[in-house]
Amino acid sequence: MHRIDASPSTPVQESQQPGAGDGFASTSVLLGRRDYLSVLLRLTAMELYKLRRRPLTRISALIALLTTLLVFFALFLFSTGDHSGQVVRLLLPPTSLNIAVQTALTPFTILIIILAGSAAGGEYTQGTIRLLFTRGPTRTQFLLAKVGAILVCCILGISGLSLSGLVIGYLLSLLRQAPEPGPFLTAGWLFHTFLFLLLAIVNWFIFAVIALFFGILGRSSAAGIGGGIVWYLLEPIIGQVCQLSSELVQGPVSTFLRALPDYLIGNNLATLMAHQGYYIFGSSSISTLPDAEALTVLLAYIVLLLGIAGWLNHRRDITN
Repeated sequence: MHRIDASPSTPVQESQQPGAGDGFASTSVLLGRRDYLSVLLRLTAMELYKLRRRPLTRISALIALLTTLLVFFALFLFSTGDHSGQVVRLLLPPTSLNIAVQTALTPFTILIIILAGSAAGGEYTQGTIRLLFTRGPTRTQFLLAKVGAILVCCILGISGLSLSGLVIGYLLSLLRQAPEPGPFLTAGWLFHTFLFLLLAIVNWFIFAVIALFFGILGRSSAAGIGGGIVWYLLEPIIGQVCQLSSELVQGPVSTFLRALPDYLIGNNLATLMAHQGYYIFGSSSISTLPDAEALTVLLAYIVLLLGIAGWLNHRRDITN
């Protein structure tokens, strides 16, 4: 065997220089800024990278896009016969925007719950949570990075599906020689459309936060996904049960049951979106719940769920 002599004449592959902390840092490694916000942004980019590399994310995006295409293609196939003119108008904006958003919210909220639940509980399921928390940033930064990555996914998902619906619907309407949509692009219409899409993003985001909360509470992806889906499916049932039960009893109990649905997430989101839909699509708004009250309820849910998740994330002893 030959002895390797680490003498000054031996070529050095990587030059070393003293770093800011203990030991040495390679000159080939570029250390970013270490302030709180810069570290948080890099952690968010890391979480987005992990989400982008997962096959589940790509499959979910493909399913959502294909389903949107199938919905508009079904409208295209039905745009024949006596009522063809009315059906063809559904392919044109602004109605096509409403169809695209409702398609995104109705079945695909479950997809964002799955992504958020797996992102929150994945570190516990894979046993890497202890290693993650020893890398330097605080536990709060790791949690906020996951929240930021989920928010970016919600923004990209709603924006992408809405734009895809508008484009697909318009292209299919050309094959039916549909009439041009009436003038609707005004400053007021654009403002309310922005609010409508923002509420759709909040819709996805708040259920993603629920999945994140259960993922941290149950320390697993299964808990996050299961808890989020059960909440999403159970809310409408609770609202209907409360409404029917309030008619069978009297007094304070009836008043309580009648008021309880006003504090459910789905009802408040539907109220806010219906109010904006009145200005965008001309649809009737039947809810009397004020916007300020609905926004307060949703904000309270987000703060409460993230607050408890942050407390658990900070105080819990990670042994695995």
